[in-house]
Amino acid sequence: MNDVPSATSYAGSGTATMIGVLTFNEWIALAGLLTAIATFLVNAWYKRKHFKLAERALEQGNGDSNAG
Repeated sequence: MNDVPSATSYAGSGTATMIGVLTFNEWIALAGLLTAIATFLVNAWYKRKHFKLAERALEQGNGDSNAG
């Protein structure tokens, strides 16, 4: 029964230490970096899907977008 409060205390102090390692500006910079990486990955995913759809349309013969 004594292990639960002790483990909770250690977990709380570890979390506080990890949060306190970086300043507020560093946390914001990290969040911006993670957002940029996520945006890149989402854009790459949808660009790949668009490329496959365009490729399939060309194979079927109805992807001629240059026809006037």
